[in-house]
Amino acid sequence: MNRRRFLQSLGLVGVSGAVAGSIFAQFEHSLGKELWLSAQGRDDAHFSLSGIDPLQDITLDAVSGFRGHGLCQNPVKPEQVVMFSRRPGTLGVVVNARTSEVETVFQSETLHHMHGHGCFSADGQHLFYTESNYETGEGKIIIRDAYSFTKVGEYKSYGIGPHEVRLMPDNHTLVVANGGLRTHPKTGRKVLNYDTMRSTLSYVDSATGDLLSEHSLQENKASIRHLDVADDGTVAVAMQVQRKAMVDSHLVPLSAIHKPGGELQPLWAPQGLMTKLNDYMGSVRVHSQQRLAGFTSPRGDMAMFWSLDDLGLQGFHVFHDVCGLTVSGDENYFVLSNSAGTIRRLDARTLEEDKSKRLAYPDKSWDNHMLTVVLPS
Repeated sequence: MNRRRFLQSLGLVGVSGAVAGSIFAQFEHSLGKELWLSAQGRDDAHFSLSGIDPLQDITLDAVSGFRGHGLCQNPVKPEQVVMFSRRPGTLGVVVNARTSEVETVFQSETLHHMHGHGCFSADGQHLFYTESNYETGEGKIIIRDAYSFTKVGEYKSYGIGPHEVRLMPDNHTLVVANGGLRTHPKTGRKVLNYDTMRSTLSYVDSATGDLLSEHSLQENKASIRHLDVADDGTVAVAMQVQRKAMVDSHLVPLSAIHKPGGELQPLWAPQGLMTKLNDYMGSVRVHSQQRLAGFTSPRGDMAMFWSLDDLGLQGFHVFHDVCGLTVSGDENYFVLSNSAGTIRRLDARTLEEDKSKRLAYPDKSWDNHMLTVVLPS
């Protein structure tokens, strides 16, 4: 439960931010332990799903044997976390975040590979995640039973190279970032369809697999890769521009907002800042209470923050190879990580770093994404 939903349940949405934060912090402390989770590791012997307690140190380290990418948490069984292998991997691992026990490992079917992201249904009964049939190039949403983790179905993603998928606030609709890039395990991450690539943001009925709507950007060489969803259904998306496929060098926005009933709206920043991003956004995280969308660019060594309402740039933070991004359990901070094992916290209201809260784990190499979980007492 996040702060907004907790306060709604108590009828306290209108109280001041400071009071609301204090109430929620006390509530969350009573719930149990907060963890920031991430895939990490530099080689096969050290690849793992690791987690830190911001007050205590490393508290979770489940060796996976493969390089992980995105994570998701079962909303009904909060200790159950899934990590998906990085494209074009084929393995997923289910970990108990309380004990570090690897509960299950599952694998893609023949001729399929994963894209690194997934989400659970609102009732915790099913796991949805993205794959591709690499012989046909068709994008898939795979459905697994969340108890046995056996495959129980699949839908079209309505695009090529589906990457991140999230459940919308209606607890029914899936939103999918179809990156548009076709690859094959034999050629690794080499893109095979630059000439014909088409990237879309698709909304899919989770019960039927029907396409509800799809949206695209004016620049067709901008690959929609990652997304996050605000409480009101606003979707923030992060792109990676395939510069070698473009006929010129014009600057392309790497972030966009999609509001219900509208079209994708690009997010702009001063040219000097946008140029530094090197055509690459790595993660996105929405802070619903502050109405902010944060994005990270490891190639640009920068995190940037835009308003969900007026779409204006609110601030940026320079941090070498930053990519992991989450919101702390009390919603007071954006939490950032990098491949050198460093953790930083930015005040969610001012976007200023609290340098006294820096953490460093030199033996860890945090990967692209972070997930905040709170384990009940």
